[in-house]
Amino acid sequence: MARKDELGTSELEIFIWGEGENPEDAGDAQRTEFLEQAQALLDEGANIAVYSTDSYPSAFEDCVPVADLIEVSGRNVLPVMLADGLVKVSYMYPTVEQMRRFSRSNEVKQKKVSAAAAACGTGGADDPATAPALDPAGFAATLAGIAEKPVGGPEIGNRVNLMGGDFGDGIPTQGSVAVKGGGASLSITQAMMQPAAQNTGGCGCGGCGCGS
Repeated sequence: MARKDELGTSELEIFIWGEGENPEDAGDAQRTEFLEQAQALLDEGANIAVYSTDSYPSAFEDCVPVADLIEVSGRNVLPVMLADGLVKVSYMYPTVEQMRRFSRSNEVKQKKVSAAAAACGTGGADDPATAPALDPAGFAATLAGIAEKPVGGPEIGNRVNLMGGDFGDGIPTQGSVAVKGGGASLSITQAMMQPAAQNTGGCGCGGCGCGS
């Protein structure tokens, strides 16, 4: 059984305010703290992507769950976190505890069986429910000749991610690369300063099907 502080493999996607845009976050103190915490989790191996309103506005329109929330509640609903395409946190930056917990949201909980039941069988009762068999994934799927299905929805191309262009690259530190493409490498600060028109593409959320 995974410990409460152990990271899982669920895809976490966080949609946040742009720099200086949130009137409730003076000096972007909360935003900065969140990005530092997200970086620490990425260093541990978390699967996180972050999208900002000032750099990638198309993500907030193309990702259906986020677009629906904004349509109903306005941008005050931000920040929003999705885990495998499902909304888990809104109106606040997710805490470290929440990001750790929801990173394990795709884990299947097995039904506990007592030692007596295991030794004596079902005693004539119906067989206990078991978790459904999962299709092979990753290299096992390749060996089996099965096309791996993206978790939470259809595959989405051309993702743009503030955390580093691809999941797992992390928030760039000084001198590292944030956004890659077109033959140029930009730091996260430079990427946020790019005109919005240059930052397009699917948002990458697991369930909305944007960008397809």
